[in-house]
Amino acid sequence: MALWGKSTSAASRPKWLGGDGAQGASGAKEDAFATTRGWELRPGTAASGNDNINAQPEVLVHLGGLSATLGAANVLSVDFTAGTYAHAGATDFDIVYTFDEAITVTSAAATADNTVSNKINMSMQCLGPTDMVSDADMKMQYYSGTGTNKITFRGRIPAAAVAGGYIALADGTAAMNTNGTSAAVDANGTTVTAVDGDHMGGSAVGGPDAGTAIWGTAIKKTGSTANTLTTTAGGDSGSSGLVLTGVVFG
Repeated sequence: MALWGKSTSAASRPKWLGGDGAQGASGAKEDAFATTRGWELRPGTAASGNDNINAQPEVLVHLGGLSATLGAANVLSVDFTAGTYAHAGATDFDIVYTFDEAITVTSAAATADNTVSNKINMSMQCLGPTDMVSDADMKMQYYSGTGTNKITFRGRIPAAAVAGGYIALADGTAAMNTNGTSAAVDANGTTVTAVDGDHMGGSAVGGPDAGTAIWGTAIKKTGSTANTLTTTAGGDSGSSGLVLTGVVFG
């Protein structure tokens, strides 16, 4: 088996790279991405030998024009930190998308509200723990990561959220949207269609083959054994919701 490939499959990433927790060893597959030069390793990790996240990425495998070979960049997976989050309107929640190429993002700065003018964004809901009905909306806005393959979205948990409640997708598609002047392109200047499309269900445009969902009760978080979503029962008989795994309001 070749030690690397030139397809959008995660298996094409250099084989000596490890999985979750490998950032300090050989490096993790999720930190490898395609550029015009070949497979590169994201800077700022222990394996990269440089803790400067703004340093030039290391070329692991030289494959001229690799990003062009792969076509438009795909979003491979999604991650977030499980835990208990305060719901008093002063706590931020982050979601990180991993792409197979470095992405250049044009977006207005994220704000601690639901204003999305000229921002790449996606919608979340804050569900009540009893009826599993939305108590508030939360717009996840592009926050950081341009020029890398890991793009972070941030949302401010609204004060209307309820203790013991959960975060859920706002719809069945987990759609990401550009607004106004916001945009995302890959290393070749190709528009990243996965940034303006659905990430769940039959119309998904994410995943290694550009047609696989990255959210679901059987789909793992980036480099993790935990699924992105879990079906959770509310306090009322018969009520349930599809919520982000392990995330609750305190």
